[in-house]
Amino acid sequence: MITIKLDTLDAIVNLKARRVMDGNVMILDHPEMDIVVSPSSSKVFTMPKESYGDHIYATQSRLFDHLSKRGVIDAGSIKSGNIFGSLEGKFLVVEESQKATVNPTQVAIYSIAKFLQTEAPLYKGYKEYEDEFEKLLTDPPDDDTTRLGKVPHEPRQGTNNTYPGSTAAYGLVGYYEE
Repeated sequence: MITIKLDTLDAIVNLKARRVMDGNVMILDHPEMDIVVSPSSSKVFTMPKESYGDHIYATQSRLFDHLSKRGVIDAGSIKSGNIFGSLEGKFLVVEESQKATVNPTQVAIYSIAKFLQTEAPLYKGYKEYEDEFEKLLTDPPDDDTTRLGKVPHEPRQGTNNTYPGSTAAYGLVGYYEE
């Protein structure tokens, strides 16, 4: 027999979530995917918010790896869902002796909240990078800019007549020697 002592957990989490009519809990905190915890079917279900792609699948995969390593989801039950780009996995079955003290839905929501806490710095850094890049494009530093003012004209300017003897805009079609 193994005796395990558990420390007291602070089980209060703040999430952007809502309970829908069928009793499912939708967690909307993640910027790339929505997470649905379904107590009636004992599942966690994820679906992309806007775009589809490998980066969304990688995020969903990290979530389900997190949940399966912490004993919330059966790793063998993870599969694609009936919505394009979605993944789902079933809760592990709670032993009869622990059914009175363990609520799988609450454990899943708590574990998802912990996952979202670990993901937050990644997306915060990404957002900061995007904001800095936009600022660099819209308000560049002085050493990367020139003053506006009178710009002298060149004798040959633009795409027409860039190459002497050219009859095409880019000088590749109808090129002849002068």
